[in-house]
Amino acid sequence: MTDIIFSFDTEDFTSNTAANAIYREAEILRREGVRGGFCIVGLLAKHLVEWGREDVLEALKYHDIGLHTLGHSLHPTINEYTDIESFDDAHTEFLRQEREAAEYVKKATGRYPIFGCPPGNQKTYVGMYGYSDMDIPIYADTYCDTVDGEGTFYCNIYQTQYTFTLEKFLQDDSDEFMRNALDDLAKYKRAILFTHPNIAIFSEFWDILNYKEKNLCEFGKWKEGKKRPEEETERYYKSIERFIKMIKADGRFNITSYSAVAEAVRSEEMRVVKKADIPFIKESLEKNFFPIREPMSLSVSDIFLACVDFLKGKDEHVCGKVYGFLDTPLGVTDEVTLSAADVKKAAETLDVSGFLPEKIKVGGTDVGPADFLRAALQVLCGEEYARIKPDEQLPSLDILPKVKNVNFKSWIIVGDDFKDNYLSKRLKLQIWTLRFKK
Repeated sequence: MTDIIFSFDTEDFTSNTAANAIYREAEILRREGVRGGFCIVGLLAKHLVEWGREDVLEALKYHDIGLHTLGHSLHPTINEYTDIESFDDAHTEFLRQEREAAEYVKKATGRYPIFGCPPGNQKTYVGMYGYSDMDIPIYADTYCDTVDGEGTFYCNIYQTQYTFTLEKFLQDDSDEFMRNALDDLAKYKRAILFTHPNIAIFSEFWDILNYKEKNLCEFGKWKEGKKRPEEETERYYKSIERFIKMIKADGRFNITSYSAVAEAVRSEEMRVVKKADIPFIKESLEKNFFPIREPMSLSVSDIFLACVDFLKGKDEHVCGKVYGFLDTPLGVTDEVTLSAADVKKAAETLDVSGFLPEKIKVGGTDVGPADFLRAALQVLCGEEYARIKPDEQLPSLDILPKVKNVNFKSWIIVGDDFKDNYLSKRLKLQIWTLRFKK
């Protein structure tokens, strides 16, 4: 059975008229007994209060609330200001802006957001770690989900992808098209159906008019897009309502919500790795250098940190936040032999409080982090000497094709001066944090 979530990118802070669509679409779902997720731009939340849109805010009370960033396409966008060498500086600025946005949303709706959803392809690794640090449990519209929508943990936050845009019904809302869409959705473990409320009323996106490549208008003096004919807007609303009814009548689907997913994520049992688990983990990683699901869900970073603790003499490791790398790990190029004493000594001096080192000195030899992990597993299984051959330092990205093929320069909103010096590379380098929910 496929879980279905309805999600609304609630973003146009330039038009009070566009807010009418938020009300209508929230009410369509409520009448059908469906709890949707409305991810709200911080500046829109602020303006809804200033515009006196109590009707919209009242309609949103039935639904889950997410955060669609502070300013959406306002420059610099999230990718633009986080594409810098210093993670700490980028992280600090992200938290400053997004905490401000979360306060606007909370003031307007009375609730703190339970999911984050940056716009377009603004999938910076900084934002993933940042929303996790803000105690937001879900990252929606991600690149870091499996093709079938299983859901993953990546950069310490649960990730789920957008699947199908309801805006296709503006071009074709025939029963045949909807039935074909349902057949496609049934192939997923979870499918998120999304739309932008503003596009129900306007045929042009507000941010292309006002923020394409740069801030085109003085703040507060925005251009409003071309309105759709009223009958076209009404037909679209009826199409959404009809599609919901079709989903409810189809036994292949279960309509759920972000709040249900958040509850499941937050209720996950504490993951404790014991020294006795190491032989099984070693065997699993030798077969496939990849996150494991047994005896529990573990990322490669979890296993690395557990091994460091065990080499220091601890008997168990309580899993917590994990990190990947800021630069490409450097593995050995020739076979090396490391003594157990040197491996244990290296563990004593390792700083694993944040991003992991790209290379580690063991005795007089520089080894990669995966080399060290393989050596640690051998030592913890009783070997006096660990033999390491040249091998991959990072798991395969095949399971996450959008990460593997990421291109952050493709969003129409960003200008030519956005270089993507760090973001694509570093998103891939967080693969050590990938794990799956049991």
